[in-house]
Amino acid sequence: MSIEYVEFKNVKISSVNYGSALQTISRSLRKGRKGYVCVTDVGNVIAATKDRSLKEAINGSLLSIADGTPLAWFARLVGCRNIERVSGMDLMVGLFREKQPFRHFLLGDTEQTISRVIEKALQLNPALQITGYSPPFREFTQEDNRDIIDRINASRADIIWVSFGGGRQEQWMMEHHTKIRKGIMVGIGAGFRWFIGDIKVPPRIVQKVGLQWLYRMGSEIRNDPARAIVRICQRPLRRFPVFIAHFPFQLFLERRRIQQSNPNG
Repeated sequence: MSIEYVEFKNVKISSVNYGSALQTISRSLRKGRKGYVCVTDVGNVIAATKDRSLKEAINGSLLSIADGTPLAWFARLVGCRNIERVSGMDLMVGLFREKQPFRHFLLGDTEQTISRVIEKALQLNPALQITGYSPPFREFTQEDNRDIIDRINASRADIIWVSFGGGRQEQWMMEHHTKIRKGIMVGIGAGFRWFIGDIKVPPRIVQKVGLQWLYRMGSEIRNDPARAIVRICQRPLRRFPVFIAHFPFQLFLERRRIQQSNPNG
């Protein structure tokens, strides 16, 4: 039985791993398909259960990729055998290394960060065609949005990497992906910072046991304790206990949904 996606409280997580995610995006681009990809973590899943617009954005995506080991565990227990955690940075590196490179557009963060991403990306693949734009750090006006879309269209980009932060970028992509002439948008949160090393990647064992959030929290506390405490109070970390509390019942419901939709599976 092939399972294309699972749902946690009606929020979609696609049944893909690193290889199949890259393949789906590449194949969609070569077919001229437009759309957007969400890189979805536990925080966004729980936030989407309370935010109808965010849920609509995630569920309307071409792919909603599990950027969280607990989400991959949930999907495997439901019956998805090939799913694995894939981060936004993983996708960037994989698509930057394509032998027949796509055109890339970096959207978000600061001009300095974008310049560093471009520099490192060209070290990975000197044949890359890559540019970017750092929009204003405020709520966008209609004029801002028109300017962003015009810049993307002028670049003739195939892949638009959107780094506005979880929640905001998903809803922006849903609203604006149909306005670009070509290409696929990919929301990657802090993926630019991970890529250039401003945020340290946890050791592999930490990633495998699903404790990336704890590693990152510890790093932030060491670097700036006061700021870290504020971020901990504000960030999706508070949503993780909610995910754990709902895990058993959602597992039961999703197994039943899959069985009912595939009675002969």
